[in-house]
Amino acid sequence: MMQRRTFLAGFGGAAVLGIASTVTGCSLFTSKDAVPTVLHTPAVSDPMAGLIATTRLHVLRLEAAIAAHPDQAPLLTPLHDDRLAQLAALEAEDARLNPLDTATSSSAPSARPPSAQIAIPDSPEAVISSVRGDAATAQVQFTDAISTASRYRAALYGSIAASLASHRAILA
Repeated sequence: MMQRRTFLAGFGGAAVLGIASTVTGCSLFTSKDAVPTVLHTPAVSDPMAGLIATTRLHVLRLEAAIAAHPDQAPLLTPLHDDRLAQLAALEAEDARLNPLDTATSSSAPSARPPSAQIAIPDSPEAVISSVRGDAATAQVQFTDAISTASRYRAALYGSIAASLASHRAILA
């Protein structure tokens, strides 16, 4: 009859070997030439393309708002200029890390829709509300992107998020 300690020691040893073989990829049933499989965690997707697209859309919407309501131009033009500078900074950062992607996309003709095709509310109050909503949405996107970004990108995203917060305050 086997004693309980002997049984538990044998069972514990087998468990340790099972765990070790799982971690190292080796077991009694694999050859020494077998390549162990290593599980990789999925890479965090880069939010840069979405942030560039959002910024580009907001620039177009601001251009359309300024064209549709020239009386709001003194208020909206500085916001447009800020968003345009932010777009340039985002595109430069994207080009820095993805030179092949931007080289192929910059050689293709850009399909920038005219701002006249963008629907703009009729009243100046609705335009201001729409621009404020765009700034709020973009601020959340940039703030969320900070947590997975490199230090440089986090600083860039934080700077843009702060600028968008000031845009919201101006439009309040």
